Amino acid sequence: MTKKHFKYDSEYSIGMYLSKYQFLQQTELELFAKNQNTFTDATPCHIYFILKRSKLSLDSTYFKEEPNYVEVKYFIHEQEKKHERLLRIPKPTELKNLELGTEYPFDFFKVTDNGENNANFKLSAILDILHPKQYQAEPLLDYEVLYVGQAFGTDGKRTAIDRIGSHSTLQKIYSEAMQRNPDSEIWLMLSHFEEQRFGAMNGNIIMPVENEKEQMERFAKFMNPSSSNFSEDQKINFTEAALIQAFLPKYNKEFKGTFPSPNHTSYKECYDLDVNGIVVELDTTNVARWLYSDKLPRRPEGQIGIPYWQHSEFHFTTDKERFKMFNNEYF
Repeated sequence: MTKKHFKYDSEYSIGMYLSKYQFLQQTELELFAKNQNTFTDATPCHIYFILKRSKLSLDSTYFKEEPNYVEVKYFIHEQEKKHERLLRIPKPTELKNLELGTEYPFDFFKVTDNGENNANFKLSAILDILHPKQYQAEPLLDYEVLYVGQAFGTDGKRTAIDRIGSHSTLQKIYSEAMQRNPDSEIWLMLSHFEEQRFGAMNGNIIMPVENEKEQMERFAKFMNPSSSNFSEDQKINFTEAALIQAFLPKYNKEFKGTFPSPNHTSYKECYDLDVNGIVVELDTTNVARWLYSDKLPRRPEGQIGIPYWQHSEFHFTTDKERFKMFNNEYF
């Protein structure tokens, strides 16, 4: 391989990975806020997604009981189509003569034993729990990303849970979805992203000798978090901007096609610290659901990769004297 000349032979970047998340609908937000323990002061929810996916409904006429499980039938709505599916729910062997109870719009149901209510289920929730355990993929229930937003506040204490209950964009999306996509439902994903830092040193790059000391100092400073911390608001800003650029959601306008840019003061620290690039990572394996858009589609079936893991990478460095960390040409 032909060696190339660059200002440095090492670079560093920042990664933001999805560490905690919660799918829910707007009607569940108030109760979730009162009882949740997913997000804490140490791991707050500042980034949120507004999503769309197919509506579900139960077949109220179908119920099958076996010694170890009960079986229900449900439909996944896709425009004028109704895709029929069966769902088996484990049950204790001592329970017998169970009955199904559900009411319009048939998205919740209960199972009773001689009139006693033994279990209540939200159809979508039980599917999200059982599908990963059963290694069952259901592309019709993946989530289309319509909007990515953030809530931080002047003191950093305001979170997405506080904001989206009365979010005007959310209300607009609900209104349009009801008119244009009556076969779909609007969902929210509340999330917390963690920071990680990583560097790369390349032996195939020739660096001027006079840059060695400067390189070692900048590299050591960045890899020591105590000496080069990003402020929390900037971290949220560039994470939001990267996610918007990754998905290009229909209802986002800011940052579309403009990330990264040195003209955006909301993540100026990335340029001040001479960061090479940023990677955003999402892993939703726990619910076996893809987040997708036209810009960032699902991984094609059969393609090698971690299931339900996706990432996007962006470079702050445009200088021809600097190599780009995520460009495999130099490795």
